[in-house]
Amino acid sequence: MALWMAAALLGGCGTSSGVTQLNDDTYMLTASSPWQGNDGVAIKGLQQADAYCRNLGRRMRVVGSERSEGLPVVLPPKALLSFKCDKPA
Repeated sequence: MALWMAAALLGGCGTSSGVTQLNDDTYMLTASSPWQGNDGVAIKGLQQADAYCRNLGRRMRVVGSERSEGLPVVLPPKALLSFKCDKPA
């Protein structure tokens, strides 16, 4: 039971570079996690980008992405996202 709880707690861990503004409405962030696979890291990055744009009252649109597979626990997978925060239609 304790092992399951520890795994559940660690499963949510991950890091993000934070959002960096590239120009007026284009941003970038890098997400990584030693406890999630490449798809999980990409999803976390998309969620962070979406939350950032929603906070601005805008809609997120991905304009570029790169992913690195990494090695579980040793070298975490990473997702680099470039996105725009568009004004809602």
